[in-house]
Amino acid sequence: MSPFEPGTAYVLKMYPRFSETFIVSEILAREAAGDRIEIFSLRPTNDPRFHPELARVQAPVTYIDRPIKTVALWESLRMAEAAGLTAAVGRNLGELAAATADDAVQAINLATAFQARNIQHMHVHFASGATTVARLASLITGIPFSFTAHAVDIFHESVQNEDLRIKLEQAHHAVTISQYNMRYLRRRFPDSTSRLHLVRNGLELERFPYREPRPLGATLRIAAVGRLVEKKGFQHLLPAAAELLDQGVKMDLRIAGTGIMAEELEASIDQLRLREHVRLLGPQTQDQIHELLHAADIFVAPCVIGADGNADGMPTVLLEAMATGVPCVSTSVTGIPEVVRNGSTGVLVRPGSPHALARGIRTLSSPAKDRVAVSRNARALIEEDYDVHRQAELLRSLSRSERRVA
Repeated sequence: MSPFEPGTAYVLKMYPRFSETFIVSEILAREAAGDRIEIFSLRPTNDPRFHPELARVQAPVTYIDRPIKTVALWESLRMAEAAGLTAAVGRNLGELAAATADDAVQAINLATAFQARNIQHMHVHFASGATTVARLASLITGIPFSFTAHAVDIFHESVQNEDLRIKLEQAHHAVTISQYNMRYLRRRFPDSTSRLHLVRNGLELERFPYREPRPLGATLRIAAVGRLVEKKGFQHLLPAAAELLDQGVKMDLRIAGTGIMAEELEASIDQLRLREHVRLLGPQTQDQIHELLHAADIFVAPCVIGADGNADGMPTVLLEAMATGVPCVSTSVTGIPEVVRNGSTGVLVRPGSPHALARGIRTLSSPAKDRVAVSRNARALIEEDYDVHRQAELLRSLSRSERRVA
């Protein structure tokens, strides 16, 4: 593809990031549709783990410098002057001065990096720092920006209303990943969301072949995947496992992931006498996650809303489990009920209740439950609503549409 064709810049806080497979899938789908993509990362990666899909991404990656010393600021200004951006920086000095030093200088550096790249549009994931930088770079260059709002960037207690309002109003358009988020943002910003659209996170479905669930054996094999942090809810899954064992359910629970709650969860495993039945697997590659799902009878995503308001928007691995045919139990948090429809595509329980989780697992492992029907319904829903190629086409059409004045 010619570097002179109009391109779309993906402005990301950090690239690559092991936990953000949905961004890689989206970029791959847009490249497959013919878009010229360039990636601009505001931080170098600090994660040694990489998914094999990264090797398929054709987009070049540019790392945007941060100011470490005063001399770096002056160098940024000199480069902006050489790029002919001095007047634009001056016109927007008030906006730049109101931002943090890192955000302001990175916006100038990003604007400079765009010169001679024929970038026509910027898209950002998460309505936080990276969108701040893109918004400021847009003011300097005139290149429109858009962003995808997920969860932590909407619900966390640190989110500032005025900052998010300005981003919604100045963006060419904004998207979010669930109807729940759409309703929430429209209630919160009724005058600033006329250009807010629903674009769900998608999967490359060809990477997740469907198989029907196998008959249950003597031991119930349960899988869970996610960072070991409060919002994932594993602190409630462990006592649910203890309750199932007390009721005579033979089980093998495996939890993949790493995080700040690892020691606390290990201590709970010992306290609840679950050591023979529960394993914390630590960080796993994408291939290892696929193997874990393939071996599981049930997948559990016991999500909760954290004390700081943080919550999962839509766990990607929950979509992957449903796509591959693993019957799922999850909780009624944010947009999850849009995919886990109780009794039809999975079992939905109230969040934060070990007893409810145990009951949901029992329901899905009962001989009276048609696990094959649940599995088929789940796959059909994923194919209908979470195909990354369809979602990428929505993003392409939005970025190419003319901005309508609210």
